[in-house]
Amino acid sequence: MSKKALVVGINNFTRPQWRLRGCINDTIEMQGLLKTYFEFQPEDIRVLQDQDATGQGIRDGLEWLLSNYENDGSDVRLFHFSSHGTQAPDQNQDEWDCFDEVIVPFDHDWDAPFRDDELWESFKLVPANVNFTFIADCCHSGSVQKAANELEFYPRQLYPDTDVVTEIEQLRAARDDELKVYQAAQMAQMLQGVPADQWPEKMKEFLILTEEQFKREWVGIVPFERHFLLAGCEDRQTSADARIEGQWQGALTWGLSKAIKEANGDLSYIDLITRAGENIKDYDQRPQLECPTALRDRKFLAPLG
Repeated sequence: MSKKALVVGINNFTRPQWRLRGCINDTIEMQGLLKTYFEFQPEDIRVLQDQDATGQGIRDGLEWLLSNYENDGSDVRLFHFSSHGTQAPDQNQDEWDCFDEVIVPFDHDWDAPFRDDELWESFKLVPANVNFTFIADCCHSGSVQKAANELEFYPRQLYPDTDVVTEIEQLRAARDDELKVYQAAQMAQMLQGVPADQWPEKMKEFLILTEEQFKREWVGIVPFERHFLLAGCEDRQTSADARIEGQWQGALTWGLSKAIKEANGDLSYIDLITRAGENIKDYDQRPQLECPTALRDRKFLAPLG
């Protein structure tokens, strides 16, 4: 059996105003869970903290993580990322909202961000018989969340600079212009043969239909995810860097840890994310599990073989 884990936590960045408080604690907690409940040996776990977690450091860590498989169905790989998330303008027209999701390393550069496209290029090379799990305790959207006033927390999100927001808005305006041209052409064909008195009713139906058609053509084919993603929140929420039980930590990591300890490590992916969500219900974030439906009942971090 081959097991490896890459655990990344970043409290401090090249810009002090981006500082977080709980990410290093998340890496310590995750190491303990892996050793205690899932039989990871110290040499199986590579930890990157603060200045070691540069973009290149994370790339090198992923290269180490996603290599040297037994290829017999016994391989287990875990990438746990605890830091900020943010947005960058979409480069290859594969995002309907016109921005890429971005993880924020220690040396984050707005001109060369660590995009989800790059992560996908690494992840798609993982063999199908490998249990690869990505836990993202960070935010992936540009929306703002608010939790109850008595909770002490900060969102794990960088808000894009003004020029980045402007570029995203320009991309969306161009997309909408293309949509209008596309719809006009499609509507002219669709309304042929339809009595004029039915046009108002039919136009509502056709507008919805043509927008969905355009969206599919714009984004293209969405790749099928065959591995596991546990995300801290929905796309338009933020993940909390929170003070819980007297110390700062990620709400997702804390919620997962509590669930794992209570079940002595014996729970499925769907059970884990459900229990974690219940554990952090006081925060305005809903943890997400993305994986093929057939794998939702698999035991957490168990080989697929």
